[in-house]
Amino acid sequence: MTEVRDGNKEKKKELPVVCFSGEFSSRADDALFEHSGFIVLDFDHVDVDATKTSLATDDFIHSCWTSPSGNGIKALVRITNPERHRDHFRALVTYFDKQYGLEVDQSGINESRACFESHDPDIIIKDEYKRFGAFNTEKAEAQAPVMAKGEYTDYMRLNLAARMIRRADDGEKHATLLKAAKLCGGYISAGRMEEDEVIRVLLREISKRDIESEEQAVRTIRDGLENGKGMPIRELIEGVKDAERQMRLHDGDMSFISSDDDDFKWIDDFSQGKVELGLDTGDPMLDEHFRYKKEFVIINGHSNVGKTTTALYFIVNATIRHGWNWVLYSSENRTASVKMNLMQFAMNKKVGDMSYYERKQAYKWVNDHFVIINNDQVYSYGDIVLFMEKVMAQQTIDAIFVDPYNSLKIDLRNNAISTHDYHYEAASTFLTFSKANDVAVWLNMHAFTEAQRRKGEDGLPTAPYAEDTEGGGKFVNRCDCFVTIHRKVQSADPNIRKMSEFHVRKVREVETGGRPTPLDEPYRIVMNLSHTGFAGWLSQKPLFDNIEFKKQQMPYRLDFLSQQ
Repeated sequence: MTEVRDGNKEKKKELPVVCFSGEFSSRADDALFEHSGFIVLDFDHVDVDATKTSLATDDFIHSCWTSPSGNGIKALVRITNPERHRDHFRALVTYFDKQYGLEVDQSGINESRACFESHDPDIIIKDEYKRFGAFNTEKAEAQAPVMAKGEYTDYMRLNLAARMIRRADDGEKHATLLKAAKLCGGYISAGRMEEDEVIRVLLREISKRDIESEEQAVRTIRDGLENGKGMPIRELIEGVKDAERQMRLHDGDMSFISSDDDDFKWIDDFSQGKVELGLDTGDPMLDEHFRYKKEFVIINGHSNVGKTTTALYFIVNATIRHGWNWVLYSSENRTASVKMNLMQFAMNKKVGDMSYYERKQAYKWVNDHFVIINNDQVYSYGDIVLFMEKVMAQQTIDAIFVDPYNSLKIDLRNNAISTHDYHYEAASTFLTFSKANDVAVWLNMHAFTEAQRRKGEDGLPTAPYAEDTEGGGKFVNRCDCFVTIHRKVQSADPNIRKMSEFHVRKVREVETGGRPTPLDEPYRIVMNLSHTGFAGWLSQKPLFDNIEFKKQQMPYRLDFLSQQ
């Protein structure tokens, strides 16, 4: 080891190597048989002592030690979902950069990453640590092509079948073996497993269980394989889900249980008025009902009542008042039009009334705070989440606005589920994404057309309720905050037509501020004459002071004159 740390690279090659992330049939990513649940990280050319001290206090670090070269640190982190190894790795790169300013060697992304053994008498191994659950997806996973039998074996899936056999009760060995083989048969017919390899692995596992006849075990395996080869894809998916459930049921991971210490601290802080409120809107009357929080928000309303325009005004307000950065996707509006509205709201001025300098500065301000997704094709919600992750891997984002959700493509190609279940998964994904990444997610959603038939005493359509949202109650149930935007566009009174109603239908966490508005007493705002902003109906004040860009005058230089 001394020679290695003196720079002898040939001696380093003689050191034993360890693949920390799992058991492999060969040293290749696609030969992974069973993942260990750990990722190894390399921090090269760092202050070893200082870095080790920092990492020792991190919640997610299981262990860390000096690398063989002596000028770096290696660390182990346990992840929540080994099947998303690379997505977790990307998130860890971002995490350690933001948290400690440490650069992770990104060549270590592979599952089969091998590390030379090292010597560190001061190695840190912690008994208590947390599993790392965040992930960043770099690109969409391509749908696996259907290939001929025997092209490759998906060892991650094969391991599920093997573990079923290991965990089977003594009286269920035969039935479990048949079920595991049936599962693998489906993958063989899809070109995802080699039949000979499946037989070898399953026979190896069942032979460890004190069986009476190996010959009988082989027959059971072959029967299961033949049965599974004709398995419809839906049954195959259900079989995988059941196997994964059984594995998770017995994996000993109890990290899903809430922390008593954290929960009591929050309750104690709340009792003393120490729980921080959501961010203000600029109008105390509105603050009683709505505050800016990093949560899942749904905005609904009838078509053509100005939902997008009103939402963009509130978005600009959050940016000016609190410095929020946004990702925006507006499928029904030209991207240039979205940027123009943001510019006009920020400056409270039509672009035609701006000087060229003001337009350039306002446009720069928009680009500094907003990422606009192109709308030249129809995306699914999965695409949108992917785009969010890609942007967030590059810069700090506080909130996301999707306008409207109803325009997104319903993609059932890789899911054996109903449209109802698809929407439920979408709502759950947005909610989870918000919590996991500490960002606000706003979805603009249309109300059912039928809801427009409800008329008030004035004969005009009334504001829709939360349950009138296209997509159903699943969205209402999953969101943290639900807002309805309504405008009586058919009124004969132009002043009424300019007034927008802001109904807060649901506030999940009232402890941090906000509560539903009374049924017939929404917060009201009115559009100004230039259509470049709103003011409170009662206060007659805008929510924020507009931005001003004053061109700097260059001082005249006289120092070129000759001195007499």
